[in-house]
Amino acid sequence: MSKTYIDGTSCKAITWEFWEFFNISVNVEKIQQYANEKGYINMTMSKRKEVGQYWDTHYFTLNEWVPDWEKKDNSNIKPMKWDSDISISDIPF
Repeated sequence: MSKTYIDGTSCKAITWEFWEFFNISVNVEKIQQYANEKGYINMTMSKRKEVGQYWDTHYFTLNEWVPDWEKKDNSNIKPMKWDSDISISDIPF
């Protein structure tokens, strides 16, 4: 599977004493095209081999992984029904 690099994103790792944190910038107008049907953009952050022109240390690619259970036809699965006759006294501890 080929990588889809997300244009309009930037990430710089900052190391300070005992901590490392990331400064992430996102251009909202540019990344809207990557939104899924639920409105989310699933991204994978990876470390660059070399620091970029603007000191970027990481980059983002589109994460298009879908779990197997979402790919299958689940129309025949019925939701579980809970027994409403359970009470606190039924719990053994």
